[in-house]
Amino acid sequence: MATDRFIDMCGTDAPLADCLVIDGHCHVDLWIGMYAIDRHIEGILEVCDAVGIDKICVNYAACPQMRLGNDRVADCVRRYPDRVVGFCYINYFEGGEEVQQAELKRCFDEFGFKGIKVINVNESYPLACRYFELDDPLQPTWEFAQQRGAPILCHGIVTGEIARRYPGANFIVAHGSAVPDFCISMAKLPNVYCDMSATTMIAGTLELLCDKIGPQRILYGSDLPASDPGQRLGMVMAAHISETDKELILGRNMQRLLDNVR
Repeated sequence: MATDRFIDMCGTDAPLADCLVIDGHCHVDLWIGMYAIDRHIEGILEVCDAVGIDKICVNYAACPQMRLGNDRVADCVRRYPDRVVGFCYINYFEGGEEVQQAELKRCFDEFGFKGIKVINVNESYPLACRYFELDDPLQPTWEFAQQRGAPILCHGIVTGEIARRYPGANFIVAHGSAVPDFCISMAKLPNVYCDMSATTMIAGTLELLCDKIGPQRILYGSDLPASDPGQRLGMVMAAHISETDKELILGRNMQRLLDNVR
């Protein structure tokens, strides 16, 4: 009977080895009112070493000031360029077209960021339209991602209409494994991906997603430092899918997206 090396490692204390692991959903520094394993990049990387995570994609979503937050992430990228991939946080309430474009260019061209993070809280995104000259307050960000082929970690914003309008951008449904029906509804859109960083995931969800949208569009993520990355790793390692599919989800899919950035 064939064995699965990932399943064989489940329950051991050894870090995951012989496989590229990229955590596509991490944060750094302040987490007001929320438990965090370690808010600082050194502690986060120590946790990653313990479980076998090679790289982390970091954004500073807890900071209301996007420039300050992006500066913090840029410092992490500068100190750990082989481990940390920067994602530019865009707060659409802080400015319109020119502000978004300037901050995206600063983060990508000066700091070498590879991705974008946008977040919607309490249905505020539609209401934001009244503050801008554009119908869609994030239109400059979508256009930038389209031009650069950048992945966008979307917390509560991505829609099928937006994904179809910008086929050159890659949209990641943050915590998507918690809403498998939504991700499956996007199955025909090849530029929409599902992020596994949900706090809870019903048994069989990963197998269902692999069947309905394909393992090539599922990305490992932990939500560090708010959650234990080992628990998310275990969900992939113990799943009833092939070793090749596990390798795609754990790191190869995200690496392909990052390599696509111009």
